[in-house]
Amino acid sequence: MKKRLLVLLTVLWPLWASAQLLRFATWDGSENLDIQRRIAAAFEQRHPGVRVQVEAYGAGFNQKLSAAFGARNPPDVMMMWNFPLYHRVLEPLDAYQAREPAFEAADLVPGLLRFASVDGRLYGVPAGFTSQVIYYNKDMFDRAGLAYPKADWRWEDLRALSQKLSRPAAKVYGYGLDVAPDPYDFQGYLWSAGARMLAGDGQRLRGELDSAASQAMFNMLLGLLDQGLAATLGVGDGKNQRQLFVADRVAMLMDGAAFRLELAQDGKRYGVAPLPSFQGRPAHSVVSVSSLAIARDSKQKELAWQFIKFYSSAEAVRLRQGDLPVLMSVARELQLQDDPLVQPFYAMALSMRDEVPAFLLNPRWTRASGVVRDAIQQVFLKKGDVAAILSKAAAKAERKLQ
Repeated sequence: MKKRLLVLLTVLWPLWASAQLLRFATWDGSENLDIQRRIAAAFEQRHPGVRVQVEAYGAGFNQKLSAAFGARNPPDVMMMWNFPLYHRVLEPLDAYQAREPAFEAADLVPGLLRFASVDGRLYGVPAGFTSQVIYYNKDMFDRAGLAYPKADWRWEDLRALSQKLSRPAAKVYGYGLDVAPDPYDFQGYLWSAGARMLAGDGQRLRGELDSAASQAMFNMLLGLLDQGLAATLGVGDGKNQRQLFVADRVAMLMDGAAFRLELAQDGKRYGVAPLPSFQGRPAHSVVSVSSLAIARDSKQKELAWQFIKFYSSAEAVRLRQGDLPVLMSVARELQLQDDPLVQPFYAMALSMRDEVPAFLLNPRWTRASGVVRDAIQQVFLKKGDVAAILSKAAAKAERKLQ
């Protein structure tokens, strides 16, 4: 038996070693990584003589990718989100896209391509996305005899529901507020109030982050905390939002699509609703988009493009069950527009069309983002006056951008 195996390896090894190697770097792990490996295997079947090496960089993705580019040895294809920062080392894809009649930009969820574009040039193809919604705990609502949130609800409605659901003495709360959020995600709160973190010129935070509209949103959220209607997520006893939600200690919270997969694993009964409106304004959500890009230093750009084409095809999109489909045709095929646990994500994604995230306005935004994050946490942990904290942070963050 061992001898036959040795003979087989002797025959196959030269074929394996001589295969054209395509390197694909991803930040995903667990089930999503397994799906990506299946997609890579399907691509190999369609391209005899090609081997796709899936490189799982995990939590150290940015550091490993930066090191690979610095060493002039990057992967051929990689997951990417921060195109303003990386676009100079990426291959422009406009010419590749132009020659592909099968590439239907119009089939993508509206607005996603701008996340992969810089100065009018395309550097990536969207592969996954999520918007933010409100998750609600059906068990807690049912025990309290409360109707579930509706699509046209308001923050006043969320507060009223929280009053009926909260029991602060028992550490049970109607809403869970992340008091140490990623500033990117927090932009949705500000947009819904008619405010923003960074002005359209990509330089000015003063008069934006510390505006009256921004302060109104912060004060509304602070009110939920002060009245014992909201739990502080992101700090405290180490319990994460998943644990608190599943343990029926938080009835509502804001999160993206990945949270639904966690709740499904827990067997938790939940629903999702669009974000509530604030002071009569329409609600807005941020949209997080992951795309595939090609390294400018890749020696096999044509093969890399073929891989991206396959990865973004309807066939591969159907395989990526952990992601919301970026192709509207696949979403319709799967009848996701009729699924109450999915439809709100698409509705909130469309709400962002008129808003531009700060990182797309200034490639140096990451320098200022930490200042804004600290200010948000200072406000919610009541480290000072709201207006003073935001004004100081706005001025400091502006200097970081210079």
